[in-house]
Amino acid sequence: MSPIYRSRRAVVPVLLGVLLTLGACKRDEGPEHLARAEAKHAELVERGVPPKDPAWDAVIGELEKVPPDSKVFAEAQRRLSRLKELRTTPLPRRPLSRPGVPEGGSHSLDEQGLHPHDHSGHPGETDGGR
Repeated sequence: MSPIYRSRRAVVPVLLGVLLTLGACKRDEGPEHLARAEAKHAELVERGVPPKDPAWDAVIGELEKVPPDSKVFAEAQRRLSRLKELRTTPLPRRPLSRPGVPEGGSHSLDEQGLHPHDHSGHPGETDGGR
């Protein structure tokens, strides 16, 4: 065998090893997308933004960018599913509890059509002697 042929045979496994290593070292971008989604999520929760607000679209977008082969894909899908569920679930009725009234009073402010800080019609209040 010629020395050139032997050196070519030695180069082939080395090239295959390099190609496999490059393929295996593909960077997982999923954790970065998940971290950005978490940061935006925390900010929106801190500000009290309801789930149906369009501001949550940015969180959904980041979660949807997590690739299926990422190690955090399952977590991103779980959070995405929960967020979409929250966006379609109606908010619970606001309770109205009044001390000294049997059963706490009305079941809901929504039934009364009252704002939570509107005290009109509240038992025990007077009009100031007018």
